[in-house]
Amino acid sequence: MMSKAVSMWVCPFVMLAAIFHDASALAPPKTVSQQTQQQQHAAVHETRRQVLRTVTASWIVAATTTGTPAQSEAKCTDIESCREIGEKKVEQDLSDNPVIPLANGVRYKLLKPGYGDKTVEKGSTIDLIYVVNTPARYMFSQGFGLEKIDTGFGQKQTDLGIGSYLVTLGTKHLPIGIEDALIGMKKGERRKVEVPPSVGFDTSDWKPAASTPAGKAVVENYKKLIRGSGPNNPPFAAPTIWQIEVLSIR
Repeated sequence: MMSKAVSMWVCPFVMLAAIFHDASALAPPKTVSQQTQQQQHAAVHETRRQVLRTVTASWIVAATTTGTPAQSEAKCTDIESCREIGEKKVEQDLSDNPVIPLANGVRYKLLKPGYGDKTVEKGSTIDLIYVVNTPARYMFSQGFGLEKIDTGFGQKQTDLGIGSYLVTLGTKHLPIGIEDALIGMKKGERRKVEVPPSVGFDTSDWKPAASTPAGKAVVENYKKLIRGSGPNNPPFAAPTIWQIEVLSIR
């Protein structure tokens, strides 16, 4: 059961990684200019391999952090026992709390259940907080306490419990992939969502937007990654990884 569940997520990335196999050993001797281009090309390949590894690890880590209390108390004394305990946690979590795929390539996982009878529907107006990451690094967020806001007189504090994103679904203020993942969520519910570029930021005119210089720089680098930047850097369909929590449904 374990190998079947994990292979659902690992195999696609292994297949993609094979595309970027380095065949430089078969090439003739390079000039200095060609060597420089080859080094740049190899760096891009390594970045893409890192993206694939990070996406896979991201889902496995999420699985191992939601085990039962009895599993959490289990101790390991060597590498083999640690691996066995970890595999059992992943297997149990994938059974109890599976990753849900949607038709558009989005997939999500429940991180925290919500409450109440009201759920998010198409056209709903909601308050939410979110964190956005590339597969390799943090991008930006709102309401999770990871960003600092100016409170006046040169003072800043985190946006935890202060900032939220008020949005009506269908107004192109959220990527289509996120809107689809929000459907059915309840107040207080939190999900982790993987969004492919085909239903990502391009579908919402890059909204929501980063507010800090660092966040904006990461967004620009991500644009180059998915759009490509020259013959040596073709487009690469790296997803964004979100955590979204619904604060209210209006």
